[in-house]
Amino acid sequence: MKVLIGIPLYNEQKYIAECIHSLYKFLIAKCSEYESTVLLLDDGSTDKSQNIYQKLANQYPFQYLRHEDGPRGYGNTILTLFQESKLNYDVLITFDADLQHAPFSIKEILDLLYNNSEIDLVTTSRYLSYRFWYQNTQVPVDRYVINMLMTRTINECFNLKITDAFCGLKGYRTKSLSSSIDHAGYAFPLVFWHYVSQKGLKLMEIETPIIYRLGRRSRGEWNHRVKEYFMILECLISSPTLKQVIRQHYKQTIGMLTEIMTHHSNFPIYTYDDFYKSSYIDQLKVSIEKEKKQLQCL
Repeated sequence: MKVLIGIPLYNEQKYIAECIHSLYKFLIAKCSEYESTVLLLDDGSTDKSQNIYQKLANQYPFQYLRHEDGPRGYGNTILTLFQESKLNYDVLITFDADLQHAPFSIKEILDLLYNNSEIDLVTTSRYLSYRFWYQNTQVPVDRYVINMLMTRTINECFNLKITDAFCGLKGYRTKSLSSSIDHAGYAFPLVFWHYVSQKGLKLMEIETPIIYRLGRRSRGEWNHRVKEYFMILECLISSPTLKQVIRQHYKQTIGMLTEIMTHHSNFPIYTYDDFYKSSYIDQLKVSIEKEKKQLQCL
């Protein structure tokens, strides 16, 4: 099984060297039975990333490409990896350059695709259970809640049962990929899940650790991101009924995020299932109202 491990890259001078070192250390130790090639795809970095990985290429046998006209955006970077993988590979693994993915998940993905020919896609989730929660992991509250609520909407619109719509660590069987998918921004996962649903791809979701790095806490302006996500999602849907569902979910998401971001800077983290338990939602509302009354008394 020929494997391409694609690493989308944009201004990662702080992390790229450690990413390459740790990735090759793992591949050599644990994945020697697979014929693997590592490809760095630089989306036009303007920092020192290019100098760093060009020097590392003398030490490790990875390949690299660069969008000289970049940045084209996250979605187009993934699409370039799709195109490269379809040239000569059976499987594509997408693996982020910022040390937020655990290399050991690669082995599990490859084994599943090798041993189960009917699986088209192995996607990873940080929220399947409590197994990978660490006390020193602080998840940015806006990114966590947006993920949960967008995942709920995606499942309802596309008849899926995933628990983490935005984790970039995935294993794709290349014959299932299409060059017709198109979106340049961070909303690319929405377009991709629409494609998965339309094509009826067989997928499996597995756990992967939750890792967030200091300085990568939030992409900022959560309200604008949420608006963009829901607008794109509505454009993908033709059903008037589902369009109405999306609008309702958008209002709920904005309302909940506004309350949480205002009153709960230390938001408790739950699994996907826990997040939707009515008792938890009720408890959250009671807690918010209690804090409001305390503030009024002051």
